[in-house]
Amino acid sequence: MKKIGLALGSGGARGLAHIVILQAFEELGIKPAIVSGTSIGAIIGAAYCNGLSSKEIKENLDELLHTEHAKDWDIYRNKDYLKMLQFVDIGLRQGGIIRGDKFLAHYKEVLGVSEFEDLQIPLKVVATNYYSREQSVFDQGELFAPIKASYSVPGLFSPMKINNNFYVDGGMVNPVPFDIIDHLVDITVAVDVLAPGGKPATDETPPLFETFFSSFQIMQTSIFNTKLKLSQPTILIKTDIQNIRMMEFVKSNRIFKAAVKYKDELKKKLEKELNISKT
Repeated sequence: MKKIGLALGSGGARGLAHIVILQAFEELGIKPAIVSGTSIGAIIGAAYCNGLSSKEIKENLDELLHTEHAKDWDIYRNKDYLKMLQFVDIGLRQGGIIRGDKFLAHYKEVLGVSEFEDLQIPLKVVATNYYSREQSVFDQGELFAPIKASYSVPGLFSPMKINNNFYVDGGMVNPVPFDIIDHLVDITVAVDVLAPGGKPATDETPPLFETFFSSFQIMQTSIFNTKLKLSQPTILIKTDIQNIRMMEFVKSNRIFKAAVKYKDELKKKLEKELNISKT
């Protein structure tokens, strides 16, 4: 069997589509030999590499989001946006609105491991070195600090200090990190959940947070498109899930439904690459 590498990209709430797309591997009864992830891709990638099925990942997400306070996650409509459920802890003095420690504590409890070496599938996590402006790839030792660094959107989350260096969101340098694993495998699968721009839903000026998050994702899209001119993964899945803003995790069910066709697309492409006959 050919070795498969899976790269899960950044994209905020739209990255929940990764959970559904993983079902392509489960339905074919295969597993990647290695996974790389940036931001939301690192979060979901670590859970998958630790042996959680897509169903289990989704169930944990439902437990986190679908409560009577779920509306508090929508920072676009909720005036008191600093109280997004019980997982928000204010950290203005630490370089961000949110420290993110409460979510990380919950995430550690779910996974039940502490180091990269504890994972069942090797994982590489991308973060951005704040001062050198360069990519850093983590794949050994303590697991959760690099993951937090990888999703630390500048201005929203506090930078993460690791070994006397500060790190922020990996999407600033490598939003879909297929290039860090393609030399290790026969087939590289890259999943890009940065939706292309759509038509405006209104003629009103976009609000502050939407402008900030959308601008960050415009930058990531530009980086990824430039990288694709230099090299290509074996299989590229580009999702187009519209009208989901970066922090609208409460729209998970809509994202899951929209992601099914991309799961089916990946499944067909894997069958072709692996010469798997349909029965």
